Amino acid sequence: MQQNLYGLYLSRDGATIRMPVNPESYAIDSDNNNSEYNVLGVGPIMIPRTPKLKTVSWSGLLPKKPDLGAVVTGGVFQPPQFYIEFVETVMADKVPIRFVANRYMEDGTPIFDTNMEVLVTRFQSEERGGETGDFYYEIALSEYRDYSPKTVAFQQPDKAAPVQASTEATRSVPKGQLAVGQTVLVNGDYFYSSQGAEPHSTFSGFRGVISRIVADDPQRAFPYHITDENGGAKGWVKAAQIQAVGA
Repeated sequence: MQQNLYGLYLSRDGATIRMPVNPESYAIDSDNNNSEYNVLGVGPIMIPRTPKLKTVSWSGLLPKKPDLGAVVTGGVFQPPQFYIEFVETVMADKVPIRFVANRYMEDGTPIFDTNMEVLVTRFQSEERGGETGDFYYEIALSEYRDYSPKTVAFQQPDKAAPVQASTEATRSVPKGQLAVGQTVLVNGDYFYSSQGAEPHSTFSGFRGVISRIVADDPQRAFPYHITDENGGAKGWVKAAQIQAVGA
């Protein structure tokens, strides 16, 4: 029987869990939050706004035993309590986690992934008569955006002079050198962590941005973190997989 590679994952603090049974369906909603107005002499017009937060939701099963044919985590099976406690702890701690959907065709061919930070906004579990030990659940996730304030350093040359914000001149990147913020083309497999942790997927001519470089730890086999051009996290790769745009 062919292995089911399609999977839904939740990650927190380096720990990644895969949902044991893929749901029949799940929804990812995205709304641009545009506004419509009527203008005299023109009529209705649409004003583009900042997109709303994406939401993800699905219903699923947490089986009591690994011998159910739909279980995709047979080798590392965990009982329902494991998943319920994971989600409830995340909600109690009020922390963002990462949601990853690894998508594969039936023949094992990878297709595009979803990879984003989220907050768990709703979780409900229940047992049903005649199915003691099996739990059915509903979960809803909402995209998380970092709202922490940015800091600016000020320096006062002397008491008489006005306060001035210090700025650093933009430095050019030497040819062939990769730097944070650089737009690049990426090919090959990318991973959830710089050590090469699963889940993973594959870039093919992907245009993205280097968001982080871990250059001081030789144990990290994939030291370059890539996002899309809107800042959405994708994964970690090697330098050999990256080509600077315009280089």
